[in-house]
Amino acid sequence: MVGWRSLPGSQAGHTGSVHFEDAPGGRGTRVHVLMEYAPPAGVLSALAARLWGEEPGQQIKHDLRRFKAILEADEAPTVEGQPRGRPETRKLKTPPT
Repeated sequence: MVGWRSLPGSQAGHTGSVHFEDAPGGRGTRVHVLMEYAPPAGVLSALAARLWGEEPGQQIKHDLRRFKAILEADEAPTVEGQPRGRPETRKLKTPPT
């Protein structure tokens, strides 16, 4: 287990922990993340963060997927050089007008 908490007086107070456990049947490791946080401007900043994809739960999900891919493939996945990719991982180009 790894745990943390923000320092007193931090802009956004938070605590969290990451727990690791063996997956059934010797099929790897399960990772569980628990986190509580208080957004700096309350509900409005939490809503804005969610709309911009910056809400901590969204970030944790993205980071865990990337971490898993790096551990399994020994490199970070990319769509560079591919004609298509998921919107959150590809660079969007502005079409000519």
